[in-house]
Amino acid sequence: MPDKKSITIKIRVDSQTHVEMQSRADRYTDGNLSAFVRCATLKYEEQPMADRDNPRMIALIKSAIKLIERTGTNTNQVAKHINEQQKMNPYSLRAADLLPFSQFCEGTDKIQQVLTYLYNMIISGK
Repeated sequence: MPDKKSITIKIRVDSQTHVEMQSRADRYTDGNLSAFVRCATLKYEEQPMADRDNPRMIALIKSAIKLIERTGTNTNQVAKHINEQQKMNPYSLRAADLLPFSQFCEGTDKIQQVLTYLYNMIISGK
C-alpha cells in the first residue's frame, strides 16, 4: 500500500517563475505542479559543480573574513574609547580623536580588493 502524501513543502517564487513552472507542468504533467516538481527533482542527475571545492577560493574567503573581523574589532575599540572620553567630558571630541579611523582605510581597501577578486572568480566560474 503506497504511503499517503502528508508532508507539505512550500517554496517561494516570483510571478514570472510561477508562470514558467505552471506552463511546464501543463505541458508535461497535465497541469499538476506537484507532480512536475517531484519529477523534476527526483529524476535530476546532473553532477555537482567541482568548483565548490576550490581551495584557493576557500582560502580567499577565510582571508576576507579575517580582515573584516580585524577591521570591525579595531573600529569597535576606537568607538569605545571615544564613548568613554565623551562620558567624562561630553564636549571634548577633537579631530585627532577620529584619526584612528583613517588607519582603517587601508584595511577596507584590502577587503574590497579581496571581495572584488572573489566576486569575479565566482562569476567567471574559475
